[in-house]
Amino acid sequence: MNKKETGSYYTPDYLAEFMSRRVFSKYKGKTISIFEPSVGNGKFVKAIKETQGVGRISIMGIDVEKEELKKVRKIWCKKGSTFRKCDFLDFKTDSKFSIAIGNPPYIKGNRLTSTQIKKCKKIHLDNGLSSKSIKNIWTSFLLKSTFLLKENGILALVLPLELLQVKFTEEIREFLKNSFERIEIFTFDDLVFESIGQDTLVLIAYKSSEEKGVYYSNIKDKSQLENQTYILKKNEALVHSNIKWTHHVLSSDELIFLHNLKEDLKPIEYYCDSKPGIVTAANSFFIISEEVEKKYGLEKYTVPIVQKGLFVNGGVVFDKKDYLQLVKSNLPSKFLKFEDNDAGKFSEKVLEYLEIGEREEIHARYKCQKRKNWFVVPNVANEPEAFFLKRSHRYPKIIKNSANVFVTDSAYKISMNNGYNISSLIYSFYNSLTLAFAELEGRYYGGGVLELVPSEFKKLAIPYFEITKSEFNLYRKSFERKRNIEDVLAQNDYRILNSTLKLSNRKIQKISKIRQKLILKRLRKNEV
Repeated sequence: MNKKETGSYYTPDYLAEFMSRRVFSKYKGKTISIFEPSVGNGKFVKAIKETQGVGRISIMGIDVEKEELKKVRKIWCKKGSTFRKCDFLDFKTDSKFSIAIGNPPYIKGNRLTSTQIKKCKKIHLDNGLSSKSIKNIWTSFLLKSTFLLKENGILALVLPLELLQVKFTEEIREFLKNSFERIEIFTFDDLVFESIGQDTLVLIAYKSSEEKGVYYSNIKDKSQLENQTYILKKNEALVHSNIKWTHHVLSSDELIFLHNLKEDLKPIEYYCDSKPGIVTAANSFFIISEEVEKKYGLEKYTVPIVQKGLFVNGGVVFDKKDYLQLVKSNLPSKFLKFEDNDAGKFSEKVLEYLEIGEREEIHARYKCQKRKNWFVVPNVANEPEAFFLKRSHRYPKIIKNSANVFVTDSAYKISMNNGYNISSLIYSFYNSLTLAFAELEGRYYGGGVLELVPSEFKKLAIPYFEITKSEFNLYRKSFERKRNIEDVLAQNDYRILNSTLKLSNRKIQKISKIRQKLILKRLRKNEV
């Protein structure tokens, strides 16, 4: 089996050793029972073996891989311990354990079998959670491991960062707060698992503790774990709000400050409607270059499109000149907009191109199979007034569509509500407060990519400020001349935030510092 099928990504030695030392420090000299739901290649068993100052230890370890269990038995051959070939979703026992430790598999819901999904749903429902949060198998491992703990037990797991930041894990976070008196979360500046590009964290949770609450520590390098020089900080405001736990870098004062400002603003959906762009099911086939268009005589069926954010300039307007540059560069910029009544009227060259798609089995893809004609993309609608790129790096981008192009689902189509105009919305968007809210509402991935899903974009708070057409034209030019986004914010912040919220320079500077702090965390840099 490959890693994607089993969800196995082996834990670095230093991380397993840190977690073992951390949990065992509460059990010095005592007899303890340990459970590991997915032993893998035995990194945690090895770390447990090397831990000093602990009394008698018994281990119950399970895994679906027989060969891995053979390796683990060689590492730990003491009596009183058991290593069993078993799927953790099926595992049953009347025993309760002092510690549940390990690195659960990471398998997305679309790769789970119907049987696995059914088992995961039961685990979620048995623990009082809805089945809608089953987006990955690790959530079921977390819930079931918690159930197997004694009243004073400790949970120590390596988990994806999505625990702290995505919508479907909100109820998981509530579950943790209700199940444990003390929670410790360790995040990392470096990717722990480079091979999956997935940000990870270490969760250590205590069923009982004298020092209660949720504590956070961001680890810059592994020496902090090895030398125990990390600092755990408590953040009550974060825990008692619905703000994502990834933002533990902000103080309670900063979180409350932002919350109060948000209360005085309306979300972006008040001013405009936004919907995902075109879902083709196969961009490489349906979005073509001019060269391919001419080769197969497809001119009659194409319309202009922007396929991805990389093809957009650094301004606030995308015009016909920008689009023609894409065409000239022979980039994919033509969308094949076939209609159902086109079938049966195609030239030999067009049929030749469709045959290429069939050879590549594009017609057999799930979304294409649901269409009347596999080559007719549904729900194309009209060209948007503007579009918002759902993924960004330095800062999120909203762009006026003066070229009248279509966009793929890498962007959200924007159309203004009555009484508001797109130029003012774009101008209003680029201020430190709204960009800080984008950091708070969105989630980030390996490499520091920021993403806002449709619901997160719609709820972005924005201080809408009306400007004239001539003002926007001047703004467009200054935006294009900027060295970086900070130049724009230096010009916009006071005008927008003072005019709409009556904020002083001191408060505006505070917002700017908060935004910088959030970006530094996302990009893992000492300076932006």
